[in-house]
Amino acid sequence: MNNKWIDNEQDLELVKQLFNNNDSPRTLQHLKWQYIDSYCQEGRLVLGGIDPTLLKGLTGIYAIFQNRFISDNQKVTASQSLDTLVAPEARGQGLFNKLASQVYDEAKNRGIAFVYGFPNGNSAHGFFNKLDWINLDPIPFLVLPLRSHYILSKMPIINKVSNLLPNITYLKKIKYQTSFDIVENIPIDSNYDQLWTAFSKKINTGLIRDAKYVNWRLSRPGEDYQNVAILDNKGEMQAICIYSLKEKHGGLIGYIMELIYLDDKLGSIALNKALQNLKDSHCDAVLAWNFNHSPNHAAYKANGFLPLPEKIRPIELHFGVRIFNENLRETLSDRNKWYLSYFDSDTV
Repeated sequence: MNNKWIDNEQDLELVKQLFNNNDSPRTLQHLKWQYIDSYCQEGRLVLGGIDPTLLKGLTGIYAIFQNRFISDNQKVTASQSLDTLVAPEARGQGLFNKLASQVYDEAKNRGIAFVYGFPNGNSAHGFFNKLDWINLDPIPFLVLPLRSHYILSKMPIINKVSNLLPNITYLKKIKYQTSFDIVENIPIDSNYDQLWTAFSKKINTGLIRDAKYVNWRLSRPGEDYQNVAILDNKGEMQAICIYSLKEKHGGLIGYIMELIYLDDKLGSIALNKALQNLKDSHCDAVLAWNFNHSPNHAAYKANGFLPLPEKIRPIELHFGVRIFNENLRETLSDRNKWYLSYFDSDTV
C-alpha cells in the first residue's frame, strides 16, 4: 500500500471515485469547493492510500482543513478534521492510523496548533483511543420543535401514537419596539466584519468567522442560505442570523448556521425573525449548535430552544481535539473555552 498527497484537481476524480464506491457520493463541484477553491491559502492536508493492484485507485483518505482561529487572545493556524474513509477491502490493516499520523506530522511541521472535529460513531474509537484526541463531548445540540408530529415521531413509545395526536404548530413571537431596520439577505461585507470583530472579543477559542470565511462557507454547492440582519440608524449591522432549510432526517429541518450580535435583545429579534421565516416554510424543527457559556446563548434561550437529548439525536457525533501546540493545551482541553456553531459542521 502506497500513500499519495492529494493537492490538485486531477486527484479529485480519485477522491470522488472512493466516496461513490463506498455509499458516500460526492460531486466534483463539491469536492472542488472543499479542497481546491477554499479562501484559506494555506491549503488542505490530504493523504490517500493507493492500492497498487488498482490503477490509480484510492483505498483510503484522511484530510484536514487549515483555518484561522482565535485561541487565548491570539490568532493561530489550526485545522478541522474533514474526510475519513477507508474502503472495506483495506480495513483492519491500520491504514486509517497510518494516514492520520502522517498528516499530523506534516501539520506540526507547518506550525498548525491543533486539529478538531466531530467523529461519527464509526470512527470515534479510532480518534480517541488511537490518535491521542481529547474527548470534549457532547456536541451542544439545541432543538426548537415547530410541529409536534415531527418531534413526537422521534420519541420512543410516543412515536407509535404520534399521528393520532393534534399536529400543533407553535412559535414564540418576540415583541419589539425599535427604530432599527430589519433586513433580509444582506451582503456579508465590511459592515458584517465590524460586527464580527466586536462579537469575537467575547470568544476564547473558535474559528474566525469573518466575511472572507463566511462568503466562502455560504458558497457551498447545492445549498441555499438566508440571513436576517438588524441595522442601526447609521446602517451599521447590530445583529445577524444566518440559516438554512433542508429536507433531512425525515422532515423539513431548519439550521441556525450562525447568530452574531451586540445586544441580547436585538439578537433575540433577529433569531425570531429567521424562525418565523422557517415556520412559514413549513419547517418541522430547528437545530443549532450552541454552548450554555456562548455569548449568544441568551437569544436561543429567549426563543425557546432546548437541549436535544442524545437518545433522539438524528446522528451520532462526537467532539474532540488533537493538540500540537502545548502552550494551548490547558485552554483547548476545556470545553468551556470553545465556541461552536453549525458553521463548524461540514455536513450542512
